[in-house]
Amino acid sequence: MKRVLRIIIMVFIFTAVLALCGFAEEAPYKGASPWAVPELDKAAGYGLITDRIRDNMNVPITREEFAEIAVRLYEIKTGKAAVYSDMNVFSDTDNPEVLKAYSLKIVNDTDLQKRLFSPELFINREQMAAMMYRTIQAIPLNFQFPAGKGGIFADENEVSDWAIESVKFMTENGFLRGAGGRINPKGTCTREMAVLIAARIYEAYLSADNEPAEDEGTAGSGSGTGSYAWDQIVINDTVIFRDNYHIRSKDGFYYIFIGAERFKYAFKLPYAGSHTYPEVEIIGGSITAQWNSGEDVVLKVEMREGSTEAIVGGKKVDAGMAPYIIAGKMYIPINLFISAMEMDVETSSNDDTLFIQYKDNFPAEILAGTWSDTGTDLFAAIKDIESGSGNLPSYATAYRFNSDGTYELIKVSAAGINDTIIKQRGKYKVMGNTIMYYDIFETIYKGSPFSLKYEDEPVGRSHYEFIFNYDSKEGIVEIGGFWLNRI
Repeated sequence: MKRVLRIIIMVFIFTAVLALCGFAEEAPYKGASPWAVPELDKAAGYGLITDRIRDNMNVPITREEFAEIAVRLYEIKTGKAAVYSDMNVFSDTDNPEVLKAYSLKIVNDTDLQKRLFSPELFINREQMAAMMYRTIQAIPLNFQFPAGKGGIFADENEVSDWAIESVKFMTENGFLRGAGGRINPKGTCTREMAVLIAARIYEAYLSADNEPAEDEGTAGSGSGTGSYAWDQIVINDTVIFRDNYHIRSKDGFYYIFIGAERFKYAFKLPYAGSHTYPEVEIIGGSITAQWNSGEDVVLKVEMREGSTEAIVGGKKVDAGMAPYIIAGKMYIPINLFISAMEMDVETSSNDDTLFIQYKDNFPAEILAGTWSDTGTDLFAAIKDIESGSGNLPSYATAYRFNSDGTYELIKVSAAGINDTIIKQRGKYKVMGNTIMYYDIFETIYKGSPFSLKYEDEPVGRSHYEFIFNYDSKEGIVEIGGFWLNRI
C-alpha cells in the first residue's frame, strides 16, 4: 500500500506553495444528529438537501418539505426537470415543487372537496415510505418487488393497509430501517430521515453503466480503472464512499476522480470564515473552481472535459488526466488540487480508508478542554437534564476533549418536539484540521420527561468534523459549522 501512495503522490504535478485563505459557500446543513452525519454528507453532495430544510435537519418534516425532496430526487435521477400543468390544483399552496410532485403522482390532496394539500402538516414514517415508493415508480427505477415479499418487522400489524406494500418494499431494500425489530410506522419522520432515505435510493440505483470508460486517446498507455478500492476516501471531513470515486491509471501513475458535487464540500480550507467553500461552476464541459477571500480571488482553476490541460492561477499546467462525464455526472481528477493545497495522503492501519488531509494538525493543546455552543456546561448539568429539571436551551451541544485522546459529547434537543439527549464517548485524533472520532459508544434519551432508550451502544462507524475557524482572542472554535465557547 505504501508503494501505491508513493505513485499517487508522484502525480501531484503542481507543487507551488499557495497562500490559500478562502472559499465562498455556507456549510451544506446544520442541526443534524451525529449518527446521521456520514449519510447526510453524501446526500449534500448528491444535491438532495433543499434550501428549506438545511438550517435544521433534526426536526419533523412537513408535506411541503418532503415534496421538494422527492422532486429533487426525481430530477437528479432522470436528468430532466419535472413539470406541472395546473397552478390551481390546491387552494392552500402554489409551491411549484408541490405541484410537480402532484403531477408525478408522488403526493395527493388531504381534502379533495376543499382542494387542500396541507403543506405544513407533519408526515409519519409510513406516509414517507409510501411517497418515496411513488417517487421510485415515477422516475421510474429498475426494481422488482415479488408479491408477498418484504421486510420482517415486529410491528407490521401497526402499518396501515394502504401503506403495507410501500413499507415492505422500503424495508426489504434497506431504505427504511428501524431498531429492535420494529420500524415504528406511525412515528414522526424527520427532515434528516427523509434525506437519508432519498440518498439510499439514489445510491441503490446507480446502474452498472456508471462505471468509468476508457479515456479517449490513451489506448495502449495502460489507462483504465485501477484496482485500489478503499471502502472510503476522507478528504478533510468529507466522506466519499466507493461508489462515488474512481481510481484510474495512465503510464503507470494513478489518479483519483470524485464527482463534482462532492468536490466543493471536500476541498475547503480552515480559518476562512464565510469563504471556507469554493465556488464551483460547470457549464457544458467546462469546470471553474474559485477560492475567494472577501472580494479577492485567491486561486482560480479551470479545467475542461476531455482535456488534460488546466489553467491554474492564469498559467497552463498538465493535470495528467482529463475530467469526464458519466450518466450526466462530472468526475474531476483531484491530484492537482491535493498538490496545490499541499495535502498529505495516507491510509488507515487496515488499509480500508484513504485520508487526504492538510499537513499541519490543529494543535491538540488548544482543542483539549470543554466546549459548548451555548455557554452551558452540559457535563455539569447532565443529571438535571436527564431528570428534566432546570431551564435548558432548546438546542445545545458540548464537547470534552481529553489529553489522553478520549472525548465525550452531549447534544440536547428540548424544544418540545422529539426531545432527545445524545451522549457519546470514544476516542479522537486530529488529522490536519479534521477531528476523527472512533471507538464510539452512544447513549440516547427521548421523550418528555426523558427516558432511556439505549445505553452505551457501540457505533460501528467513524465520524469526522472539520475545524473551520479558531479565534484565540475570544477563545472560540468553529467545529462542524458551529461556534463553540471554551468552558
